[in-house]
Amino acid sequence: MKGGIFSQISAVREELPSSSRKVADFVLAHMNEIAGMTIHHLAEESGTSAAAVVRFCRALGLKGYPELRMRISADTARTDLKGYHDIEKNERPADLVEKTLSNSIQALQDTAKQLSENRIAQATEVLDQARAIYFYGIGASNVVALDAAQKWTRVGKLTIQESDQHLVATILANASPEDVFFAISYSGETEEVVELIRLAKIRGLKVISLTRFGDNRISQLADIALWTSRAPEAPLRSAALSSRLAQLFAIDVLFLSYAAVHYDDTIERLQYTRESVKMLHSKK
Repeated sequence: MKGGIFSQISAVREELPSSSRKVADFVLAHMNEIAGMTIHHLAEESGTSAAAVVRFCRALGLKGYPELRMRISADTARTDLKGYHDIEKNERPADLVEKTLSNSIQALQDTAKQLSENRIAQATEVLDQARAIYFYGIGASNVVALDAAQKWTRVGKLTIQESDQHLVATILANASPEDVFFAISYSGETEEVVELIRLAKIRGLKVISLTRFGDNRISQLADIALWTSRAPEAPLRSAALSSRLAQLFAIDVLFLSYAAVHYDDTIERLQYTRESVKMLHSKK
């Protein structure tokens, strides 16, 4: 399967209403023809309506049909997209290396297309103004939260990362409206994260979320919703694999956006942290 927009369509197909699903099925089956079709032609061929095509585009996070055609043209012109692959029983290590690499590359490429420049800029500004940043995630997303907290700590921001939901709730109860709650959940439906977002918003905190692409509760609740790629479901290609890499990539992009705004100060602070670590080792 092709990557990019086609992986995105496949991932959300089951969640689409029947008319949009017809459009999705036609697009996936005739990917090389869509770029040359008008919206009315696509509607007729898929047995739907122009309005259904528009709704389909919006479900993909696109502005409209012209953007869909542009994305399809770009992806069908590429030959280096290998797509996602699940492993098979007793598969050779060499094949596992190739499939893992392909999945990782595809996840990064798809995530890069989901990272909105405007939302990255908005999130950067909110983090810049924050008195403190609370990072929270569960399972594999907790690893991403730890990485994010470490990054912003190194550049002088007050960060708090804690995996215990009750402790985080206690911390948020004493938080300031000047603080930011950064919620990380691949599914976008993790109940513990949803509950903490609601508590954070009661306290007046700004909320930034990082979830997979698609309509989910956490994205809806957040003030600024950032999306990563969404790989088609498979038995072993789970959220703990390529999607974790996609989350880390998104955090890296956001951190570098923050660092670019504070370039000189970031360089200086990173140098201080390196020297501090060296001092600890030199005394051993």
